[in-house]
Amino acid sequence: SLLENIGSVVQLVRMPPCHGGGRGFESRPVRKSPSEMKGFFVSNMFYIYIIKSLTKGIYYKGISEDFQRRLEQHNKGLSQFTSTAMPWELVYVEKHETKRTALIREKKLKKSKTVYIEWLINQQSNLLKNKLPSFFPIILLAFINFNTFCL
Repeated sequence: SLLENIGSVVQLVRMPPCHGGGRGFESRPVRKSPSEMKGFFVSNMFYIYIIKSLTKGIYYKGISEDFQRRLEQHNKGLSQFTSTAMPWELVYVEKHETKRTALIREKKLKKSKTVYIEWLINQQSNLLKNKLPSFFPIILLAFINFNTFCL
């Protein structure tokens, strides 16, 4: 049939002249779906984080899928804006289901006054406030063992 002889179809998209050497048209790159990308971790959670400079006392607000790794990058000087105020400490984390809601929230926080940011850090919405200390399971286990054997 006629369709069998045509072969594959390439979609051309209009690109600015600076891309593609001024030809004006380029084929669209083949994109793999997340399930096809092997060796990549696909996260569906986005985090708003606030870090505080221990030298200047200023706050930086950002968004990341891995806020711990992002804090390390800030403290290694890999971010141009934060490299001049190192070291940084993580003071606030908030979880979002979608990147869109996280970006909207980040934009709102970037416009917020310091008084609001400092109030927010102490609220229950801060995931760092809900985190139990690392020694908590040991204390809990000791309490259970004490009640089991001593009462």
